[in-house]
Amino acid sequence: MTSPSHAHADATPAVLGKTMGEWSMKWWQWALAIPAATNPMLDNSGAFCDVKQTGAVWFLAGIFSGGTTERNCTIPHGKHILFPIANAFWINSALDDPNNTEADYRQFANDFLPPSIGGDLEATLDGSPIIFNPKTPIIRSQSPVFSVKFPADNIFGLDPNLLTGYPIVSDGFWVMLPPLPRGTHVLHFRAGQSQNVTYHLTIQ
Repeated sequence: MTSPSHAHADATPAVLGKTMGEWSMKWWQWALAIPAATNPMLDNSGAFCDVKQTGAVWFLAGIFSGGTTERNCTIPHGKHILFPIANAFWINSALDDPNNTEADYRQFANDFLPPSIGGDLEATLDGSPIIFNPKTPIIRSQSPVFSVKFPADNIFGLDPNLLTGYPIVSDGFWVMLPPLPRGTHVLHFRAGQSQNVTYHLTIQ
């Protein structure tokens, strides 16, 4: 497991031409742009796991406010799968100090990672620990600075003009799975007491 305090956007390995930091940015741009009513981070069943899924990497959500959930999700064959075991972000919104710097954003994102996780990270696929498989390592990485166009019905319940276009940095522990064989699989990931997620996956 790679866990530098500030990996920025260059944590290896690179997958499909992007670093894990860059993929984490893409994941957040996906997750934050989805209205609350259909947002996969707020979904307790997996009914919305296919919302706005495009490209070669399929994004799986954690739980926005933490806790435990179990979801079902059908994924087309041939997709890489990206998910966060634990993640956090800082948006320097219209409500925040405009004098904050990129270094501040990165420190704030780091500070928002759940302090309870320590080294208590768990991820298994079909009962086998992912962390011990060098092909699917858990990577700690921060994203490049990015922005998002927030919907009116955003997960914060705020005026989107207070959020859209403002700088964001994320930090977290991520796993990128290679395409899985067709059939059913059970993916489980947990970060201390902050979140505990089980996905029942069907690969078409």
